[in-house]
Amino acid sequence: MKAPRITRPSGDDLAAAISGGLFSLSLLSPWFGVLGWICFVPLLWVVRGKSSLAALRLGMVAGTSMNLLSLYWLCGTLTRFGGVPPAASAAAVLLFCVYSSLQFGVFAFFVSRWKLLGSETLAAAVLVSLAWTVAEHFFPVLFPYGIGVSQSHYPRVIQAVDLLGVSFLGFLMFFVNVCAFHLARGAATRKKPSPLHLAACAAVAAFVLGYGSFGIARTERLLETAPEMEVGMVQANFDHEEKNTDNEPEITRKHGEMSMELASADLVIWPETSAQFWFERGNSVYRTDDGRNVAPEGHRAHFLVGGLSFSRNPEFAADGMREEDFRKYNTAFLLDPESAVLGHYSKTRLFLFGEYFPWINGGLRFLKRVFPMIGDLTPGEGLAVLEVPGKNARIGTLICYEDIMAGLSREYANRGANLLVNITNDAWFGKSAAPLQHLLLSVPRAVETRRYLVRSTNSGISAIISPAGKIEARTGVFTEETLMGKVRLLDSAETLYGKVGDAFPRAALALLALFVLKTYLGRKYAD
Repeated sequence: MKAPRITRPSGDDLAAAISGGLFSLSLLSPWFGVLGWICFVPLLWVVRGKSSLAALRLGMVAGTSMNLLSLYWLCGTLTRFGGVPPAASAAAVLLFCVYSSLQFGVFAFFVSRWKLLGSETLAAAVLVSLAWTVAEHFFPVLFPYGIGVSQSHYPRVIQAVDLLGVSFLGFLMFFVNVCAFHLARGAATRKKPSPLHLAACAAVAAFVLGYGSFGIARTERLLETAPEMEVGMVQANFDHEEKNTDNEPEITRKHGEMSMELASADLVIWPETSAQFWFERGNSVYRTDDGRNVAPEGHRAHFLVGGLSFSRNPEFAADGMREEDFRKYNTAFLLDPESAVLGHYSKTRLFLFGEYFPWINGGLRFLKRVFPMIGDLTPGEGLAVLEVPGKNARIGTLICYEDIMAGLSREYANRGANLLVNITNDAWFGKSAAPLQHLLLSVPRAVETRRYLVRSTNSGISAIISPAGKIEARTGVFTEETLMGKVRLLDSAETLYGKVGDAFPRAALALLALFVLKTYLGRKYAD
């Protein structure tokens, strides 16, 4: 009996994996962000001329590489938070990364199926770039690591997202990738560089940098006359094992003590679930279970506090009061200096498995007993703009990873919010690249809406991001510190993205559909 044959990775596999690695590296540091403009060249090189299925596989190799290098920290999160054994965590993350790699695979399949890399025309390069735009925007992934996000390192470059969103910047970057691929092929075959591709790269660079200078200058002119408010953030740095209802008095006390360091602030922001007790929605004063006001005594500021809340199901039996008779929420409360509740917002986009599981409060309730780590929170009723009295500040609150969802920030701005605030707890990620990745993913929200974005995190990175995409101040990671700064409240700044939203990827999908239809009909009638 012959031993099973082990297939070794080919040179094509290595090249595809390098593309994924360069993509991931572009997200890690300002030194590497420029790699986003060329990271796909190795993948395009090996996909050209391949069958559709071979291209699909190579695309998945690139995608798996990219996701494994970017999301390796999920292994530790599953083990620490979910109690999943390390081997099982690694297997689950690998399966998730393979699934997510289909985003790359479907793209590679499409461009191979329609032989788009065989043509050196700029029209073909545009079609390839539109194909990536569609795959990047429409394929369902947990974290939207678009290549445009890598440019959050560079304020002058990221300005383009206020036109048609991150997808548009990603399209321009991919177009340069395709042109660079054709230039590299020409050099490899000893051809002269194509003047069209060189000119196209130069035109994109001139547009992005020129518009970037214009966008920053225009935004800073608007900020000069905008009203000002001083904000402070508390980063108490509680470990995930310390943050529980048993430790609630110490958690609230520490946040209150650290808040006194922010005596001049008009608004003090505590991170997600910094108040670890269940508060019944509808009560007018935010007090702990032992009757203490959450806002520290003697502080003049208003407070935005991340907490836990519940409401009673009106149909519950008075003598029953089972756990399923309550709806639980991840909530942010706006408080006056006396802890009176001025408004609240409950998270609408819950994290799958961590905060909810479909039908966990219904027919699948038994899963909660088998896997107690599965969350059973209820999504909030919708977005709520919270207004700070006397300060002209209207806050759009984004809880946890809601700050990486462009549609929420855009809707907040369209509802009149002039300040975006993200409260989050990134301690789950451990000492990894995830906090920096989360910060980078949030930067485009400030530019898309031309609003200040303030991030208050439990363990870092807390930050103040200007409407020009500049990180004006930030904390470290796993440090205990406060952060103070001034923000300006822009009401008049409107952006094209704010008006049209994600029209660009939808138009890209429509153009690709027309191309496929035209090509198919042309071949049919030619036969």
